[in-house]
Amino acid sequence: MTGRKRKFGLKPQLLLLLFALNLIAATAYSVVLYTIDRAEILAGIDRQLVTAANAVQEIVPRGYHDGISDATSISPGQFDVVQDRLSHFANESGLVYAYTYMQFGPEIRTVATSATIPEMQSGTETRFFALYDTAPARLRQSFRDGRVRFDEYSDSFGRFRSIYKPMRMRDGRTYVIGADIDLHQLDASLRKALIQSIAVGVVMFALSLAVGWLLIGRIVRPLAQLTAFTRGMEERSFEPDERELLAIQELGGARRDEVGSLAEAMSGMIARLQRYLIEVETATAARERVEGELTAARDIQVGMLPRKFPPFPGRTDLDVFAMLEPAKQVGGDLYDYFLIDRNRLFFVVGDVAGKGVPAALFMAMTTTLFKAQALSATSTAEIMTRVNAELARDNVAEMFVTALAGILDLRDGSVVYSDAGHEAPFIVRADGRVERLEKQQGMAMGIFDDVAYRSDRFTLEPGDAVVLFTDGVSEATGPDEELYTAARIRAALERSRENPSARYIAEGLAESVRAFVGEIPQSDDIAILVVCYEGPAGG
Repeated sequence: MTGRKRKFGLKPQLLLLLFALNLIAATAYSVVLYTIDRAEILAGIDRQLVTAANAVQEIVPRGYHDGISDATSISPGQFDVVQDRLSHFANESGLVYAYTYMQFGPEIRTVATSATIPEMQSGTETRFFALYDTAPARLRQSFRDGRVRFDEYSDSFGRFRSIYKPMRMRDGRTYVIGADIDLHQLDASLRKALIQSIAVGVVMFALSLAVGWLLIGRIVRPLAQLTAFTRGMEERSFEPDERELLAIQELGGARRDEVGSLAEAMSGMIARLQRYLIEVETATAARERVEGELTAARDIQVGMLPRKFPPFPGRTDLDVFAMLEPAKQVGGDLYDYFLIDRNRLFFVVGDVAGKGVPAALFMAMTTTLFKAQALSATSTAEIMTRVNAELARDNVAEMFVTALAGILDLRDGSVVYSDAGHEAPFIVRADGRVERLEKQQGMAMGIFDDVAYRSDRFTLEPGDAVVLFTDGVSEATGPDEELYTAARIRAALERSRENPSARYIAEGLAESVRAFVGEIPQSDDIAILVVCYEGPAGG
């Protein structure tokens, strides 16, 4: 039997098998890597589009769409002002277009839009009430069902990825906010991701094949002993048997051929496996340590906010309660309140775009700025303007925060407040009626450093309460992807007439949100602040 030659020996068989396996693995790895990169790129673009749509909602003047019925509803001068603002925003934000549409019968008309720099230079900007005769199907569908959608399409203006955000007006009509990003940019990013994925796969394939070529040349030993040893390791969850390990080591030392070399490699592999198991234990301990640090960060973040209730036990003219529930261990929602002097209470609720550690850091900076500015400024508008200027300065992370701040005069219940793109608060009257303040027109803070904010006012009668909250309440999502909405907030607040204390109102609203969401994980931070005015002290 010795000297018998095989037509197709063991080494060519193993090389062929290794070639096939490495080719499959490299291809699969390239596909998975490209898929992940593509999903991340699209997710980033979609987040940018959502932010852009929210910004357009703030840029277009409140009530702009209410009176539009035909081509003469908006003067050219008024349309040009809106177009200039949208063009400035779109060009600064890397968008191609930012716009709003309205539908009249089967026709979709442009009622507000930005213009590109070439269009402005050539005077070919889209004008008011222009017919959009190539409107995509998804845009028409958003008009029909009022749902936000993303779309990729081509028309006479180019090839885009877009967002459509329907907004319902008080008269029941709908207009759609939209923003476009040039898909050529997406194509370039995807091509780059594809090339990188293929390159990584080719390198992996080449390295694996090269290493395999070297190792396979040494595999000529009988496989029975190694197979038995390998099976034993598997049965013992990779814990080596000392007797079998000693036998492998003796085999490697006794033989100078390929069998001995493979035995030595097996011994080395076992040693590396043991080191790997130790590294896994070390990594697990490190992860637990990071989780502990995040928990400490949450405690620090919560410690920055007032948590003592009632906060002013010696006073009978007000009652305050607040709560914060981050979606992650740390979050970006904020609230604060404190007495500026004996007769005036400052309060604020805000929502940083994003979640996690970056949002928490931005939240901490925002809270600190509000506290510093509230003690020296003369109005909420001045406070907002100063805080915005500080946040926008050197904002390399391009984060922003919406906020609503007010000053309650405890002598007469008057409230001066300012809005920076935040949810309008509700007022629970002493007789159980629930009202909602009219939404101010205000830009979120941290985007532009030269925004001027304005102040409005309302009055609380004794026993009235103002309820402020973040969009983690109004946009909480139920099992059927249905939003909690302002109508449910109103219903929850109407039930608070049973015990109209600040704590009861806040906890009742939070419990209503939890019941609506059910078992679905919390998707956004939640902050609620309730300020009850009990009447002048001694009154």
